[in-house]
Amino acid sequence: MSDATMEQKLRLVQQVRSRYQEDQYDLSNRERILYGRTSISPDRAAGYGSYYDDYYQEGAMPGGGEASSFRLRLFLAMFLVMLVIVMDVNGIAVAGITTEKIYEVISADYEEVLETWVEAISSNVRK
Repeated sequence: MSDATMEQKLRLVQQVRSRYQEDQYDLSNRERILYGRTSISPDRAAGYGSYYDDYYQEGAMPGGGEASSFRLRLFLAMFLVMLVIVMDVNGIAVAGITTEKIYEVISADYEEVLETWVEAISSNVRK
């Protein structure tokens, strides 16, 4: 009787460990999708550690880190806005594009175009 219960306990421990590994794998996949990570470290692939462990061990402050590209995108957006302002003030055209064309494209209403595009895509998916 004790052998049967010992085997049952071993199977139960194996099931628990297996489930834990599956949960860790699912969690790491969700973190990868959520935080935009493209690779998984060997420790995380084996189910050890998490995004937060890696993140805070590097000494990074919340909101920053190697996965964040906010500063780069902000700088790029500010640069483009300043470029359009300089083009407008000086009347410069770059590759035949004037500020009037830029303002026209920005202020255009794309709702109807998007609706037709979505309808076309959804009709192709249904087929």
